[in-house]
Amino acid sequence: MSKVTTIKGNLFDAPKGSIIIHACNTKGVWGSGIAKSFAVKYNGAYNVYRAACLSKGSALLGTCLLIPTHNHVVACLFTSKSYGHFVDKPAMILNSTETALADLIKQNVGNLPLHTCKINSGLFNVPWRDTKALLKATGQDFVVYDF
Repeated sequence: MSKVTTIKGNLFDAPKGSIIIHACNTKGVWGSGIAKSFAVKYNGAYNVYRAACLSKGSALLGTCLLIPTHNHVVACLFTSKSYGHFVDKPAMILNSTETALADLIKQNVGNLPLHTCKINSGLFNVPWRDTKALLKATGQDFVVYDF
């Protein structure tokens, strides 16, 4: 069982060289919530994410895209096909999260530290306890930032 440690703070202050994780849609939109902050802080990563979405669309669901930046590696967990009124149902998001986390772990060959916000619990409306249980089941350690 993994260790999930929650701290107060800003995800973008995670140690240099860490993977910083957030949940994404497959439409190529980081328009609100923490995704909007990612788009502002990591515009180059946003462009890579958007290009992947335009190229592969909903085939990305349940996968992870890792994007190296100057300070962090941005991990885009594709947990919902869409956003807003068209966001996937919580059960589908959790299913996609489970496979996206497995993909993240498989790709993390350098065993970089994993830092995340409370993925899915904001605009995707999934109870945090449900996503947290998936994190614990991975066998990896996570630092969760609670703003």
